[in-house]
Amino acid sequence: MGGLVVLHVSDIHCATDRLAGILEAAPSHDVVVASGDFECLDTVEALLSKAQAPVVAVTGNMDDTSVARRLAEAGVLVEGRYASVGGAVFGGVGGRDPRGSLDSLVRRDPPAGGPLVLVTHHPPKGVVDRSFLGIHAGLVELRRLDEELKPVAHLCGHIHEARGTGRVGATLVVNPGPAKRGYYAVVEVSEDGARARLERL
Repeated sequence: MGGLVVLHVSDIHCATDRLAGILEAAPSHDVVVASGDFECLDTVEALLSKAQAPVVAVTGNMDDTSVARRLAEAGVLVEGRYASVGGAVFGGVGGRDPRGSLDSLVRRDPPAGGPLVLVTHHPPKGVVDRSFLGIHAGLVELRRLDEELKPVAHLCGHIHEARGTGRVGATLVVNPGPAKRGYYAVVEVSEDGARARLERL
């Protein structure tokens, strides 16, 4: 397929050493996407200092304002906005206030300049979102966003046990599983679509 190679991590939950190991061991990539639940500032600092490519991030539901502030200071937080990074356009919806950042995002038009990738903490309803209780715990608003924007990929996390890939129309949805357990994904995106490989440290 060719295109941009994204290293996708999520749900790190203070496992700073595990994150550092993933960043060191992962195959060559063009962008690092972190889709929330850092939970510790040390984990954020590890991402910012050890990533070997530009970083794109959103917060998770377990992240406090200090995490959001540090990501924003570093210029990598894409909640409620779009950013052109590495030849793709990334739009973000955070986990701390998903509906607030979603409202902000939908008021903007995605810029031209490469394939569109949606980065959220929560998954869309019905895709890589089944909890241990068998409940689909994704957000219907994010599914509608996929249907409207038709990104080539939607990178998310949150539901640890729902590691995997799925589709909303032509959009590839990827939940890499919790990085605190060494899980990550390598996602290749282009104007023609996306494909993903689930990996473990």
